[in-house]
Amino acid sequence: MKHAYLSLLTLAIIALMGACGHHADEPTPDQPNIVPVDPYITWQEDTPMCRSTHGNISFLTPPEVAPIEGLTVENFPVIDGSDSTQPLRTLLAVTLTLGYRCVWIPWVTDGSMRLSVSYSVLNEEQIAQFRVLHEKLKINNTHPSYENLIDGTVDLIICARESSEDEINYAKEKGVTLIEKPIGLDSFAFLLNRKNSVSNLSHEQIVAIYSGQITNWSQVGGTDTTIVAYTRNRNSGSQEKMEKLVMQGVPMVDNPELRGGSMMWPYFSIMAQPYGIAYSPYYYYLNMSDSYTQVRAICVNGVPPTRQYIRNRQYPYVSEIFACIRSDEPADSYAHKVFDYLTTTDGKRIIEASGYVSN
Repeated sequence: MKHAYLSLLTLAIIALMGACGHHADEPTPDQPNIVPVDPYITWQEDTPMCRSTHGNISFLTPPEVAPIEGLTVENFPVIDGSDSTQPLRTLLAVTLTLGYRCVWIPWVTDGSMRLSVSYSVLNEEQIAQFRVLHEKLKINNTHPSYENLIDGTVDLIICARESSEDEINYAKEKGVTLIEKPIGLDSFAFLLNRKNSVSNLSHEQIVAIYSGQITNWSQVGGTDTTIVAYTRNRNSGSQEKMEKLVMQGVPMVDNPELRGGSMMWPYFSIMAQPYGIAYSPYYYYLNMSDSYTQVRAICVNGVPPTRQYIRNRQYPYVSEIFACIRSDEPADSYAHKVFDYLTTTDGKRIIEASGYVSN
């Protein structure tokens, strides 16, 4: 009986140490402890919304929701926002006006996946209607979107983060006050090349990597190879989240040659560098980067960044998606009505249909 108990205990320990790609070696005094995956957590990677179960480009039918009375293509507010919220903004606009079927398409500039209307099922009049609506949907990234809202060139923005210190100061200079609220949930994911054997890092290890204390993958259970830690530019949604959610005041090593501006920069970098690490909104990684076969999001503290663990908030870096308007936006304007609609039951249906988790 005692022998059977010890055998079961040994198997349990081996299984625990092997989860999420861990090595069973004991950490040395110079090697930070590797946080094991919770043995009660079983998970699999989410399926990208932009791919059907057969690997083909997939379509997205707008959900059935109550309309906003009087809202049309012509008076729909001008909306801007983060790259990663482009599908949500498009689905929101199409659902509340035209109701056309949408399709995921490669973006011509960087190959990322974007949501658009499926032209194949439209006649010329319907295409013309969508073109009018399309002009209301801007794509200027997070920081420029906040500036555009403050300057009054757009009516509403949906971004992957709340306003930054620079944007708050800019609003004060312009005498503008913003109203922002969380409308959905995402996770902030860390990305590795699929050739890298490491599948889990602790919060402490990530902070140590990006502050320069850990410089080799062997220190966290990987191969004896230098870590190449990529970052994003100041005021990007990803960089703001990295500094607030993860680093929490710990200074990051500044390597300008490893810093990029575009959303696809981390993905191109990791695809080319098997021993790199980068970060990105999970939604963008899963649905828009189209690098799924070469890049993967890893566990943090033994918990994966997937929708299940976003919804129950077990993943340590759950982040919020924000909608924002100016405080001087009239309460009866359609911009304000769409802003209010986003936190209704029907608004949440649109958020869930887009692939985000509603809060």
